[in-house]
Amino acid sequence: MPRPSTQNPTRRISPSALTGVCTIAALIVCGSVGSILLSQQAPNQSASLSTISWIVAEPETTDPGASGEPDKNEGIRECVITLQSGRTITGELIREDSREVVIGINGIETTFLRKNVSNVVILPPVPERYKQLRASVDDGDIDARLALVEWLRARRAYSLAITELESILLLEPKNPRARLLHTWLKEYDKLAEQREDDGDEESQNPDQDNEELQGTPEKPEEPQYQIRRNARPLLTPEQINLMKVYEIDLRDPPKMRISDDTMLKLMREFPDRFSPNENERARVLDLPNVEKLKLIFSLRARDLYNEIEVLENPQSLDRFKDAVHAGRGWLMNACATTRCHGGVDAGSFRLVNEKPNTDETAFTNLYIIENTKLANGMPLIDFENPDRSPLLQMGMIQSTALIPHPEIPRDYPGTGYRPVFRSTRDRKYQQAVDWIRSMYQPRPELEFDYPLNPAKTQPEPDQNQP
Repeated sequence: MPRPSTQNPTRRISPSALTGVCTIAALIVCGSVGSILLSQQAPNQSASLSTISWIVAEPETTDPGASGEPDKNEGIRECVITLQSGRTITGELIREDSREVVIGINGIETTFLRKNVSNVVILPPVPERYKQLRASVDDGDIDARLALVEWLRARRAYSLAITELESILLLEPKNPRARLLHTWLKEYDKLAEQREDDGDEESQNPDQDNEELQGTPEKPEEPQYQIRRNARPLLTPEQINLMKVYEIDLRDPPKMRISDDTMLKLMREFPDRFSPNENERARVLDLPNVEKLKLIFSLRARDLYNEIEVLENPQSLDRFKDAVHAGRGWLMNACATTRCHGGVDAGSFRLVNEKPNTDETAFTNLYIIENTKLANGMPLIDFENPDRSPLLQMGMIQSTALIPHPEIPRDYPGTGYRPVFRSTRDRKYQQAVDWIRSMYQPRPELEFDYPLNPAKTQPEPDQNQP
């Protein structure tokens, strides 16, 4: 969710400029722009691009390789995978072998079994696709060129993005969005170079030793954000099982297993509640599991809850996992990315963003959310008034939210805060409210041995705002 604001001042856009913006935006949104550029294989798409391009008087001024061929290794290695179902997915190719294909989608590594993948197509290098995109945009179409910079940034082609921005700033030196992007892209580029030269301190900062020898006073360090996944631990299988026990709805119970040993412990713990007749007690052991569970619940034998094996997710947890967390939900793609609460610079509220479709990740995040409070002591989930929950209100448009999302530092990498919900009538908002209402009441106190408040690496935004 958090991304720094890069709002532009109000400006009039010419019809040709608007066309250019739409062209770049459409290519960016589709995510598989590289396949469009395979002109030899798709001449009809190539022709459509040529119909919206402009003739530039001096093409050498728009060619980023005019002063040298761009680095072919600039940017990520992007691919399009086709699943056996026919669905296509575009992302960064992390690795592939005979067992699995791993791609990065919005900063999240997602694994597909090789048997479920019918084809993997490696897209042309980012610089090649950039050159073809750039050729379709007029020099004076600043909005389209800035959209192209964002396209490069998303693919970690920082040098190309900086070169494009510097060309834009020659035309509009005071363009606020271009200046902001240029500032933090330069920092991004430095961090990328440092990672490449890891272990070689002299190449990272060649002037450092000279400054120390000459007694030059050190400059105060500016915060440098680390856009990488945090290392939050997962709940144990036993802890997750206990969460499931507390969420069981006896009207629609999931599959479970309760052993005879557990029931015998129950009888010994509450001898006055069971018959002294051995045959009658034996019939208790033959009860369906849900009836055994009712007995354990009615006697409040919480010390035996850990011995109840829940083999399916209760309805409320399934609803969270599918409609809120991942699946058809929004939490992983909007809040738990590495640029947001899934990264190391997210303050104390950090979510897990590895293997988003697993119970371990989903229910660890649920535990974190339920046990996190704002600086003013307000919990993120209001179980009595679900529609007033800060978790949902902070996902609204800031100007209409009861509890707006905190302001993000202006120098934080990203494209600005984007709301998850447009209004309380939004389908995803209503699904989230329904999920909260489906959770067991009153809420159990699960005091797990889990580090809820990791050390902060950057100051948190003020969360006391109304």
